[in-house]
Amino acid sequence: MAEIIENSSSVIDLKKNRLRRHLIKELYRTHTTSINKLSRLFHSSIPSATGIVNEMQREGWVIEKGIGVAKAGRPPVLYGLNSDKKVNLLIDVNRNEANFVVMNLNNEILHEHHRSLHLENAPSYLAQLTGELDAFLAGIPLSREDFWGIGVTMPGLISPSQGLNQSYPQLTPEGVSLTEALRKKYQLPVLMMNDTHATAYGEYRFGLAKKFKHVLTINIDWGVGLGVLLEGEVFGGSKGFAGELGHIQVNPDGILCECGKVGCLDTITSAVALIRQAEEGIAAGRATLLTKLAGADNHSLSADHIIQAVKMGDSFSIDLLSNLGAELGKGLATAVHLFNPEAIIVTGVLARADNFITNPMEQAINRYCLSDFRNALTIKISELGPKARLLGCQANLVNYLAEKEFCD
Repeated sequence: MAEIIENSSSVIDLKKNRLRRHLIKELYRTHTTSINKLSRLFHSSIPSATGIVNEMQREGWVIEKGIGVAKAGRPPVLYGLNSDKKVNLLIDVNRNEANFVVMNLNNEILHEHHRSLHLENAPSYLAQLTGELDAFLAGIPLSREDFWGIGVTMPGLISPSQGLNQSYPQLTPEGVSLTEALRKKYQLPVLMMNDTHATAYGEYRFGLAKKFKHVLTINIDWGVGLGVLLEGEVFGGSKGFAGELGHIQVNPDGILCECGKVGCLDTITSAVALIRQAEEGIAAGRATLLTKLAGADNHSLSADHIIQAVKMGDSFSIDLLSNLGAELGKGLATAVHLFNPEAIIVTGVLARADNFITNPMEQAINRYCLSDFRNALTIKISELGPKARLLGCQANLVNYLAEKEFCD
């Protein structure tokens, strides 16, 4: 008899934890909902849904958010997540910077800090990262108990399940993953994901991809990354590496890529490639506003200088971006044939060039794609910009933490 009672209690606990996980995810996704909607969504009775909501209210996870509109009878009470219950720490890394962001459960940025930090400094990178992070945390009015978890986004071949970045293996001591190192130091759950995959998920949950299920996000930054959304899920492949469009070979006689291969798309279409091409043109004596723009602030030539020159009508810079967009569109045409997307969303540092980058991309896609693939294809510049990456990381982290918090 005792065994039957114990098994019955276990089944009840399993069901309760499942509903608690679903409640956190649903309220994060919808912001507010009613008991009636929750009971229908969870296929549970109204008393069961009410019991779970009341329990989560007592624990501080759920609060009343007002009164909804009634189709008939009494207006429903609306419930939502208590955004002050926990906050998450997001670490957004690129080749040249580390950005620290504290975000609450309502996706509001409470604190942020940006530091110049180069991934190429691999052997000392972890110490530099945690040193900067410690200084940031010491300067904000929060304790470790206020944090729920840590999300990390960065470029490279990332295995989320192992917490490893195969592109930068020297970031941590051998045999230790970055997520493990951060987890031990800060005593919090840590989840890491590729920056372009995070962007794709952020666009799907909060940006231009919300109304689509099959989307490509192209991140034209210091490298070129492709995020692939299939049926509303980010496609990672067998190890989480899918989407490295920048490392397909487009010129067998081209220059050496940092990956060790020759003629990768990265070598002609990334921000690094654009700056190199501009510098080569200046050295060859091409007339351009870039010499004045870069010299005016006593800085070396940057992608922002080139975009600024383009918008000022500098023909040399316009030609550079046009050629880059055409090559990128040619590479994307292959991805369009493979995945048949409804939309392509452009993001990254070069997305700030707007139509100067998307027009040549679209022309190349029209040229190299079969008409049935491109006729209904939409190409848009991201409205979220870099925030898509943060929001994607946050949304993925909340799902992960809800599973971990209310595990079976």
